[in-house]
Amino acid sequence: MNNDSEQTAALHSDDLRTIIKTSNRFYYVIQFIFAPLNRICRCSRRQKESQDADASPTQAAGEENRNWIVDPSGSFYYYWSAIVSLAVLYNLTLLIGRSGFLLLQDRLLILWLICDYLCDICYIVDTFIQSRKTYLDQGLVVRDLSKLRNHYIHSRAFLLDILSLLPTDFLYFIPKLYLLPSLRFNRLLRVYRFVEFSDKVETQTNHPNIFRLVSLLTTIVILIHWNACIYFIISRWIGYSSDSWVYNMTAPTGTMLSTQYIYCFFWSTLVLTNIGEVPPPESDIEILFVTTNFLLGVIVFATIVGNVGSIIASMNTVRADFRQKVDQIKQYMGFRKVGTELERRVITWFDYLWLQKQVANEDEVLDSLPQKLRVEIASHVHLAALKRVPIFAEAQPGLLVELVTRLKLQIFSPGDYVCKKGDIGKEMYIIKRGRLSVVSDDGTKVFVNLEEGSVFGEISILNIPGSKTGNRRTANIRSVGYSDLFCLTKQDLWEVLAEYPSARDTLIERGKAHLRKDNLLDEDAAQTAQLDQAAIPDKVARIQESIDKLETRIARIMGEYKANMNALGQRLQAIEQLTEEKHENALDPTGAITYAEDV
Repeated sequence: MNNDSEQTAALHSDDLRTIIKTSNRFYYVIQFIFAPLNRICRCSRRQKESQDADASPTQAAGEENRNWIVDPSGSFYYYWSAIVSLAVLYNLTLLIGRSGFLLLQDRLLILWLICDYLCDICYIVDTFIQSRKTYLDQGLVVRDLSKLRNHYIHSRAFLLDILSLLPTDFLYFIPKLYLLPSLRFNRLLRVYRFVEFSDKVETQTNHPNIFRLVSLLTTIVILIHWNACIYFIISRWIGYSSDSWVYNMTAPTGTMLSTQYIYCFFWSTLVLTNIGEVPPPESDIEILFVTTNFLLGVIVFATIVGNVGSIIASMNTVRADFRQKVDQIKQYMGFRKVGTELERRVITWFDYLWLQKQVANEDEVLDSLPQKLRVEIASHVHLAALKRVPIFAEAQPGLLVELVTRLKLQIFSPGDYVCKKGDIGKEMYIIKRGRLSVVSDDGTKVFVNLEEGSVFGEISILNIPGSKTGNRRTANIRSVGYSDLFCLTKQDLWEVLAEYPSARDTLIERGKAHLRKDNLLDEDAAQTAQLDQAAIPDKVARIQESIDKLETRIARIMGEYKANMNALGQRLQAIEQLTEEKHENALDPTGAITYAEDV
């Protein structure tokens, strides 16, 4: 026995020496892997220092003692969370797998040890990063390192991180616990970082429904994997092939690792999804385990049905809403006996709207955003198009920002007239997509084609005095195919110009210049209108003076009226008192005095 123990100890010491040598060999590999992280940290620090150098002296004095901090909404933290999530996923799947299937542990022992300690280094670095992660306090970003450390230390994440870093690997030196993967189960306490990263990806991805489906399938596969490993552990504890329920090691390929894992995974899938039959349990521990599996399987099945149904419903929400609108329009057209041709055009317009993924009413989509973000999105989408309008090319930035929020998208079908000659101009148009034609009155002759980026109708909404065309359209414009146009109404324009009087005068002068170039401006009428416009302030002042005089006279009359009413009220009160006294004296039984004669 002493010789056997000495040989076992010698073998263990040889294995440990091999592990230490291998770890030394991979020291440089670890440095190489984490070198990009160090470079990112240095670049972030240099960027921060350059920002501090460009800041004001007061800000620089207040920030000179700051060190490197991490913004949780930044790209660095996002990608680092992805790395930590991979480490957590490795521990979540392989620790239980190596504990259950000993062949998996023994065949790649050196590789597992290297991956284990790489994950530990990743955990340590993540703990350091968590201690420098900023947070919001009363709406302000806290950047002070002492406050960041205090906030992290007093959080639940700190306790989980410390527990996940406990060096339980030192228990490897106990012979009975030599290199047991289950000693590292405390690393699973950092699974909250994987959940946090999943939530962040779901928020930022452009395909959240697909990601939710993948996350659900991943969770189910991990659960089935854990259950399969536990089943194999219980089979080993009871004894392989001891009854019909446990794993049959006497099968021809029963000793192969692939066969062991595939059968256990298959058994776990059947039990948890309740879709197949498995050998009945025989012992108490087997019955208890299978019962727990059945109860867990009910929850898993309900989760699968509920989540998949919710995901599919979310994926079809937009289409269902769109189809509901189309059905309502169809019902209305059928009820009102709309013609077949017009009905076909309406349905074709809806088809184009769906194929192009267009939004008929952008205000409804952006309604949940604050005003500032709505303005920024509108500027990003519409500002370049608005600057193509000649009269707005050099307008004030504030005016353009106000106008971009008023632009509305309109979609015209093939053959639709955007405007006709002689119509009153109430809108201007900017072509976003498509092609329009300027045609004759009968529509047979095409004079010119308008392509993407063209603008028309801007002069008619300015109400320029002296225009020979007035505010009426001078051409027939027809859509060749499907055309997407940005529209700005006259009402919206003048509501904005009321707040920018100087810009209003500038725009009118530019509009006059365009009319002069085309000989469409009546100078005499424009001069007369300008004189009338100049006389308006005097007329308004005189009207205001007359109104003030009328208000004064009305106030005086109201005062006299109130005084007369008060005097009349007093006289009526005196008469009522005399009448009451006379009535009382007339009923006096002595009859000694006759007040009627006195009266």
